[in-house]
Amino acid sequence: MRASLRRVKAGGERFLGGVLPGATARRLRTRAYADDWAAANLDAQQSCGPLWIVLGDAASQGIGATTREAGYVGLVHEMLRRRDAWRVVNLSRAGAGVADVLARQLPELATLTADEPAALVTCVIGAEDVARRTPGLDITLRSMIAALPRGAIVATVPLRGPAAEAANAVIREEVVRHGLRVADLGLTGGGPARGREAVRLNDVGHATWSRAIMAAVDNPPPNQEVTPAEGIPVVTAGEAEPTAR
Repeated sequence: MRASLRRVKAGGERFLGGVLPGATARRLRTRAYADDWAAANLDAQQSCGPLWIVLGDAASQGIGATTREAGYVGLVHEMLRRRDAWRVVNLSRAGAGVADVLARQLPELATLTADEPAALVTCVIGAEDVARRTPGLDITLRSMIAALPRGAIVATVPLRGPAAEAANAVIREEVVRHGLRVADLGLTGGGPARGREAVRLNDVGHATWSRAIMAAVDNPPPNQEVTPAEGIPVVTAGEAEPTAR
């Protein structure tokens, strides 16, 4: 479907999402964001400039923000464009878990970068898996992180509880092993995960994430393998300096 048709479809979904109640409205808004991104992705692939590829779930689609542009991806893209003519291709999917990144998003990344590597790859994933108590999460996380290009940014799971802590321990260990970077998103999701909407972001939460991601962008990856005890590049959402819009 052409970009213009995607945008028309998204406009209709946004309108209906604004007048219908409850879960139906949320589903329509989610579809609208997905169609908007599909159109934007087509435009980005036909443009020139440094390429940022986004992997992730609903949060990376901008769900919870008042507009797609107010999501953390939109905010980071705005900050990057102040530096250069950055493009963004967003491969994230609402409801995705680590298995989706492995099975769908990473192959799409490989196709997009077959001729030229992306200047930046970010991956914000895992909250859905923690919420669902996905078995074998530690194994799939390790496989996913090993498949990311060197220098990619992997975010922590922004939840409390033993499952999130275990996932974050794997993330912190594996990014060091593979020469990646970490953006610590803090505890945006609140208490222990209960259900598929464990992380409920609003505009403020997305802005906080954007600062953490942007600070990680400016934090160079390690030059060589080190053990976790030697320290890893971690930037927390709380430590990141606010960026004026």
